[in-house]
Amino acid sequence: MEQITIAGHSFNVPVRYEEGHELTAGEASALNQTYHENLRNNFAKKVKDAGATADLAALQAELDAYAESYAFGVRTGGGGGATRDPVMSEALRIATKQIKDLIKTKGGKPGDYEASAITNAAKTLLGRPEGEQIMAVARARVEEQKQLASSNLGDLLSGLTAKEPQPASQPVPASEEAA
Repeated sequence: MEQITIAGHSFNVPVRYEEGHELTAGEASALNQTYHENLRNNFAKKVKDAGATADLAALQAELDAYAESYAFGVRTGGGGGATRDPVMSEALRIATKQIKDLIKTKGGKPGDYEASAITNAAKTLLGRPEGEQIMAVARARVEEQKQLASSNLGDLLSGLTAKEPQPASQPVPASEEAA
């Protein structure tokens, strides 16, 4: 069994799939759909950054290499670089603040540095022995947030007025999405 959180409550669910599990046609279809969505989502920034005059053949080759190396559950990204692991997100936030504080201590301004360089320095910091201490703080903070989120605060919602629902945007046809 594995524990998941639904609407702030913990539930036990079975682990249905294991290495070597033989897939049904529906399971294979669902996994391929998720795989394709992940490739699209993780590679979208790279394509957008390339612009309208992008070398599509080069992008295709890069996507092919990324798709070949892609593994479910491994958070490497195809260009976006965002992590969905709350502990790692918090650890990166802490490490980034430490890097910015160090820059200030040395008389510099964090704004004088590329954001990606600061992020890379934060990732390097997390890879050092000091990174374990940062990870421990991040785990504690995330756990604290989970506990706060699981508090019964439903009474606070009774006085709130919901916004009118917005009309759904029309989906982009696949032919335009690829452009």
